[in-house]
Amino acid sequence: MRIFLLASPALDDFWTGVLDPVLSEPRIEIVGACVDAAKPVPILTRLRRELEKGRGAYVLVMAVKLVTRTLTERGVPTVSYLAKRGIPVREVDDLYADDTLAFIRGTRPDCIFRFGFGLIREPVLSLAPKGVISYHHGNIRSYRGQPVAFWELLAGEAEMSVTVQVLSEQLDAGKIVVEKPVPIEPTDTWRALERRAFSVSQGMIREACLLLARSDFEPEVVPEEELGELYTTPNFRQWATLQARVLMRCLRAARAAASRPAAVKR
Repeated sequence: MRIFLLASPALDDFWTGVLDPVLSEPRIEIVGACVDAAKPVPILTRLRRELEKGRGAYVLVMAVKLVTRTLTERGVPTVSYLAKRGIPVREVDDLYADDTLAFIRGTRPDCIFRFGFGLIREPVLSLAPKGVISYHHGNIRSYRGQPVAFWELLAGEAEMSVTVQVLSEQLDAGKIVVEKPVPIEPTDTWRALERRAFSVSQGMIREACLLLARSDFEPEVVPEEELGELYTTPNFRQWATLQARVLMRCLRAARAAASRPAAVKR
């Protein structure tokens, strides 16, 4: 199975944990990669846009979260990580430029794995016979969009899902290659559930590539009428509501544990 990567500029522990099993699988060959070199939207511009949508306070929350992760989670440049493994890499700021498309086609990929470049559209979606695969940390029949684990936890669900899908032009509406459940515990914080979802998902890209390599395998098509609601970033009120609900669930769990009779020692 020949795989091409559409990659983000840096790899944290999660993404190296995803790629390492793929790189060590003898039935999979990574034949090339494009690394996203486009300049990110400045934080002040993002804040202004979110303020216009009524979500400015939430962006401040996410900025603190991003700074915290930057200080606690190490990352490595994607270019050096892949180049050390002999993979042809090109940094591009326009994925749809003629020379970029020619570079991807020239590697003759069976499948493309996307974890950078944002939303993908044609002609990239059709460059490989098996399509472009990507994660959706959610159940596309119920929770499409973002952010990971937020809306399931806010709604008090008992379970969420992680999906590897073949991308379509409609957001989180692709064919399902692999899907796994993620239990939601009564005392889960948003960060705890997010970490569990990431942990469950790490080996799924390797599994998806091997399934797509089989001639007898067909990804599952979810009918349009069964697709879930499309969610987006919450506002500050929704974020604060989640924090309050998580706190109340933890307090109830603590009271329940305290009310149980202690085990009798013999």
